Amino acid sequence: MNISSQEADKDSSEIKSVCSRLVGSEVTYIQRIGGGRNSKVYKLTCENDSQYAAKLYFRHKSDQRNRLVTEFSSLQFLWENGVSQIPQPLVADKDFGCALYEYIEGSNILPEEVTSNEISQAVNFLIKLAELKTRENSHLLPLASEAFFSVQAIIQNIEQRLSRLSTIPNSETPYKALAKFLTGEFQPAFHQIVNWCQTKLNQSQMSYRAEIEDREKTLSPSDFGFHNALRRANGEIIFVDFEYFGWDDPAKTISDFILHPAMELGDSLRQQFLGSMLRGFSDYGHLAKRVEIVYPLFGLKWCLILLNEFVPQDLLRRGFAQGSELDRSPLQIEQLAKAKLMLQKILANYEQFPYGR
Repeated sequence: MNISSQEADKDSSEIKSVCSRLVGSEVTYIQRIGGGRNSKVYKLTCENDSQYAAKLYFRHKSDQRNRLVTEFSSLQFLWENGVSQIPQPLVADKDFGCALYEYIEGSNILPEEVTSNEISQAVNFLIKLAELKTRENSHLLPLASEAFFSVQAIIQNIEQRLSRLSTIPNSETPYKALAKFLTGEFQPAFHQIVNWCQTKLNQSQMSYRAEIEDREKTLSPSDFGFHNALRRANGEIIFVDFEYFGWDDPAKTISDFILHPAMELGDSLRQQFLGSMLRGFSDYGHLAKRVEIVYPLFGLKWCLILLNEFVPQDLLRRGFAQGSELDRSPLQIEQLAKAKLMLQKILANYEQFPYGR
């Protein structure tokens, strides 16, 4: 097995053995190629020159998600129903926490490379997922990660995240700065925006507590965007990372895509995405109005997601994916700065949705 010093880590020999058994051919080369913030992904080459992508999933008692089962079974459902803009799922070893997928030869999509064509491919993919709602066994699919179908539930989730961050016992400098931000900036903004949302709901005769109907739900990767995609040489985009896949609120799908800090889309592209999604989901009740109302709530939620590096169990996942111990303080300071910028953005435009038609 040819593994460079940069590519090698403590999992390599085990992955070689497990994956050789799974594919029925000796793995001769293994290369770490990524995996984001929660997992590790490797490119495998076998003695018969076949290639695969192997994904090693984070597993810990602090994380209740079965990431392997969610992703592998969801991709199986999509593949069996004709969705080809994904890696084909091949075989999994649930005991070891590893799954093999088609290896996608493609390049990462940088924010500055996103054009109208990429937006169209993303929208078409989401519309295709929505069309699978009535397919056999779709009811067996899970809820997407943190899928909440009422405004009240979205707000409660923000409150839970806020409580978790507010009660971390730590006297280090980044944690003191975190506490100051949460009490001095985030909490006042949160109360202000919640009051605004409740007023807008009343004006629109929409419910604060009632969940949207099943016909208004969709299937979504949840963490969806070009940060989780590869472009083939022919221009086709393949979407990856379905650990959070399931039934979701399309207003969340739209808001998260527009807000996602990893994509940095321009306003014209955000407007194109929104307009195309609303046309594609035209039979989804009052979706346009719901997006305008919940958009600032998801912006607040993103402020807190950006602060996950302060949470001990989330740091475990980051360390697992990186393969080494994290240098916490600089990372935490950087994430706090991003959260502040996100909050400023939401406060500046929440009363007038900036991407309206």
